[in-house]
Amino acid sequence: MLHLPVAGPASRILAYVIDYLVIVLLELAIFFLLFVILSSTTSLLESLRGPVAEAIQEVDTADPDSFFLSALFWLAFVVFLLVQLAAEWSYFVLFEMSSGGRSLGKLVAGLRVVRDGGLPISFRASAVRNLLRIVDYLPTSYLVGLTSIVVSPEGKRLGDLAAGTLVVRLDRPAPAPPLLEEEDESAADFRFDRAQIARIGRKERALIRQTLRRIDSLSDERRGAALARAVEVLCTKIEHEPVDAQRRADFLRALLRASSKGRS
Repeated sequence: MLHLPVAGPASRILAYVIDYLVIVLLELAIFFLLFVILSSTTSLLESLRGPVAEAIQEVDTADPDSFFLSALFWLAFVVFLLVQLAAEWSYFVLFEMSSGGRSLGKLVAGLRVVRDGGLPISFRASAVRNLLRIVDYLPTSYLVGLTSIVVSPEGKRLGDLAAGTLVVRLDRPAPAPPLLEEEDESAADFRFDRAQIARIGRKERALIRQTLRRIDSLSDERRGAALARAVEVLCTKIEHEPVDAQRRADFLRALLRASSKGRS
C-alpha cells in the first residue's frame, strides 16, 4: 500500500493565505478593467434609465430613480460575487492543471494535490474540489472546510472528499549516504580485470548505487531478491562467475569501487 504524507491544517492555511493574496490582486485587476469598461458605457446606462422608469411606474408608485439605483447596486453586488467565485475557481484549476497540482501557495508551502492513491490530479477532480470551496467556506472563513480537515483521518475538506483528492507534503528525502567512504575489507577479495571494468558504464553504476541504497530499507526476502537480480545482470555483463548469496552486497561494493577508480 502507498503511504502518502498528508498535509496538516497549518501548512494548508499558509498555502491558502498566499493564494488568497494573489487572488485579491487578480480580482482588483479584473474590477479595475470592469470599471474602465463601464465608465465608457455610461450612455448605455442612461438609455436604460428611461425604459426602466416607465416599467416601474406601471406596477408601482415608488420613486423610479431610487429603485433604479437600488437595482444597480444589487446588480453590482451579484457581479462582484460572480467575479470573485470565477477568479478563485479559475486560479486554482489553472495552476493545479499546469503545475501538477500545485498553486503558488502550495509551491511555497511544499504541498501538492493528488488523486487518491497518489495519481496526478485530473481536470474533473480539480474542477469539483475547487467548485465546492463555496460549501467549505461556510458559514465564514472556511469553517466547514477546516472542521472537515481536522476530523478527516486523511485531512480532507469536503471538496477533496467529493473529488477523491488529497493534499500531500513534498518532504525532502534524507540525503543518501556515501557508498565509498572507506575501504571495505569484506569486499577486498573481489578482483576485476581491465576488460571487465571497461564494460561497467553509467547505467551499471546507477544500478549498483540504487541497489545498495535500497537494501537497508527492504525486508530480508525483498533484499535478497533485489541483490540477486542486480548481481545476475552485472555478472552477465562482465562475464563474472556466479557470486554466493551471502557475498552479493560485497560484490556490488567491490565492483562499484573498482569501476570508480577505473574512471579516475
